[in-house]
Amino acid sequence: MVVERSDQLKERRSELSGSLPQLNTNRESAYRLNSDARALDRAGVKQEEAQELTRLGNAEVAADAEIRAVQRELREIDAEIALMPRRRFRMRPGRAARR
Repeated sequence: MVVERSDQLKERRSELSGSLPQLNTNRESAYRLNSDARALDRAGVKQEEAQELTRLGNAEVAADAEIRAVQRELREIDAEIALMPRRRFRMRPGRAARR
């Protein structure tokens, strides 16, 4: 039971760790798009509508929240794995007496 749970946690941790690079890429892209649109807006170039600026800002916030959620879950998994009893290899009583 404990071994099975440990394997499940390690598998989930691997999946989450594997998703982080793509999430970072998404966040960087959302940040660039939002930043560029805001800079153009401040400069007086009206390329984007107000609704689009809001959508870009929300996309950036959502990307940040998604990464934080994955990082939080990774920390929780690590904490749960750390609390699990470890397998211990014990010597048989006869073997221990011969040593």
